[in-house]
Amino acid sequence: MNKKTNMIVCVASAVLLVLSLHAAVYACQVDDYLIAKENTLAAATPDALNAAVASVQADQAKLSELLRAGTIIQIKEGTKVQVKERSFDWKMLKIVLPDGTASYWVKDGALKQIDCK
Repeated sequence: MNKKTNMIVCVASAVLLVLSLHAAVYACQVDDYLIAKENTLAAATPDALNAAVASVQADQAKLSELLRAGTIIQIKEGTKVQVKERSFDWKMLKIVLPDGTASYWVKDGALKQIDCK
């Protein structure tokens, strides 16, 4: 092959590599802002949230006890939150509330897209 053909093959390969990496990175991104669904529970750590959800499912009276103790918080429906991190292992999102004072973890699926229509 001549020099011009080698150059074209190299450039085409580089473009394909960049495009494939861009798609992989884009798939891992999260939307910055989402809206809380009804009765969204949040906790400071994934472990605390999993334990709270498990105990609440076993005993509904436990919910008010955990809320009073501050182990979990309940986010009002329609609250706009900022997503900071996604954990695929825990299937949770790390969020910041509008006041921006602390970050919390919520179950993936507890938030919904903002409908701009």
